[in-house]
Amino acid sequence: MEFLAVAAMILLLFALQNTLYKKYAFRNLEYHCTLSTSQACEGDEIELIEEIRNKKWLPLPWFKTEITTSRWLDFAGAQSVVTDQNRFVPSFFMVRSHQRVVRRWKVRCLKRGEFSIEQVVLVSTDLLGFSSLSRAGESGARILVLPRPLEEGELSVSPRYLTGDIMVRRQLVPDPFYISGVREYTGREPMNLIHWNATAREQQLMVFQNDYTTRQSVTVLLNMQSQQYEQHEVVRRDEIENAIRVCAGVFDTTLRTGMPLRFLCNGTVEEKSRQSIATAEYWGREHVEGLLQILARLQLHSTEDFAVYLQNVYADVTSTDIVIVTAYLSRELLDFAARKEQEGAHVKFLASAPLLGDLDWSGFDVAVVTAEKEGEA
Repeated sequence: MEFLAVAAMILLLFALQNTLYKKYAFRNLEYHCTLSTSQACEGDEIELIEEIRNKKWLPLPWFKTEITTSRWLDFAGAQSVVTDQNRFVPSFFMVRSHQRVVRRWKVRCLKRGEFSIEQVVLVSTDLLGFSSLSRAGESGARILVLPRPLEEGELSVSPRYLTGDIMVRRQLVPDPFYISGVREYTGREPMNLIHWNATAREQQLMVFQNDYTTRQSVTVLLNMQSQQYEQHEVVRRDEIENAIRVCAGVFDTTLRTGMPLRFLCNGTVEEKSRQSIATAEYWGREHVEGLLQILARLQLHSTEDFAVYLQNVYADVTSTDIVIVTAYLSRELLDFAARKEQEGAHVKFLASAPLLGDLDWSGFDVAVVTAEKEGEA
């Protein structure tokens, strides 16, 4: 009889604690999952911070969180499970009554893009581990990972003249600070243009001859096609990721030189959009950072064939310097460059992959630029 009484008491205690944990395990329990920053660069190390507050007397001797995020956020020291695009990270705690627990994960950003903590599942049990209890935790923390610019010395897009202005064939108004010589007075020039020394020497009125100038500016054209014949979705993804890093390097270089910059691309930042990218021409750190954010969000598909795209934007490209970042060269691309150079622009090709084929590009400014790949998890 005593044995039965003890067994009944044990069963009663087991049932009681099981009922208590089912009812109160997640009551007055707070969980927060945040990232230490909202923006980073490829290769940077950031922190993921988990915070648990148990505001009740009931302890949680066995508590687990299951975090679902992108595979491109690498958790140092975690025994995570990686699938095609996701990473699953388990985290175990022992939380006493009225205790606050904070855990910090070192996270390395492996690839450019916009990532988030997609889902968090909170799991707990009773004291004996017979009942598994779960609920959804706070998620949604986001980070924008900017592409890694090329290192110093890998790429250089420099002003051709120290003054930042270059001479052109015609402009609406001549530049009064650029004097190329003297000429005869025609009667239409203002008196302040008269060159009195030349007038005395020639015994007739002579005036200063001014040149037409324009300020240097850069347009960067990014080709989101990895090969000449490609239907929207990028085939050689590594080549385009390399091209994006090349663009980031160009943006970084123009920031140091202070040249106005514009970005055009036959790509989009929205997954199913067909709207190509065209920014205004501007300069400064905020403008360059905005362009890097566009590069970070670029989807790996093109909105239209690059040769067709160049025809559509031809009249809008008016910069003195044009940089075309592409994974391949074609006759249409070289024709575009030849026409622009006839109009006085300088066109430079930055190829993000070794050039193949027998296309003659010897008369053009072409450089093959490769960047080291970031390691994949």
